[in-house]
Amino acid sequence: MPLLNRAPVVQNCYVVNDLREACKRYNEVYGVGPFFVFDHIQLVKNWYRGNEAPLDISAAFVQSGDLNIEFIQQHNDGPSCYRDMFKPGEEGFHHTAIFCKDYDAEKKAFEAAGFPIANEFQTSETTFLCYTDTRKALGHMIELYQDHAGVRGMYAMIREAAENWDGRDVFKNLG
Repeated sequence: MPLLNRAPVVQNCYVVNDLREACKRYNEVYGVGPFFVFDHIQLVKNWYRGNEAPLDISAAFVQSGDLNIEFIQQHNDGPSCYRDMFKPGEEGFHHTAIFCKDYDAEKKAFEAAGFPIANEFQTSETTFLCYTDTRKALGHMIELYQDHAGVRGMYAMIREAAENWDGRDVFKNLG
């Protein structure tokens, strides 16, 4: 049964043990940059499998052509969609991401298709994202983005920086 979203995959994400080292390795192999780093992201709320749970993560983003690449490092030992796939000390490919025309309808469609919501975050007063547990079908999760101007703006900023990057400063620290 097809789900609602026909949007393209906009991101591939990896869970890593050391955010900056992973960025350096990716830069050395692919030559992409700059990486935008967000340390200890402040979440308004985090729900893991329906229950509020503390989560301390940092993330780095880089653009490679039409694809955004993200690295996530979880700092605490609490439950999360990241720990569902990787124990502390392990790392690897975690999810793809798509923008949703109707976030709530898309989330419900994934759940109705048998893909439970592993994590849902509120990153600002109005912006939500969640991870659907599609491992049985795909071997990874899918992140659903609420289509929000702030998230789109971040993607545009990262893309523009990559297109104009001179190859020197690999990192841009943003928080």
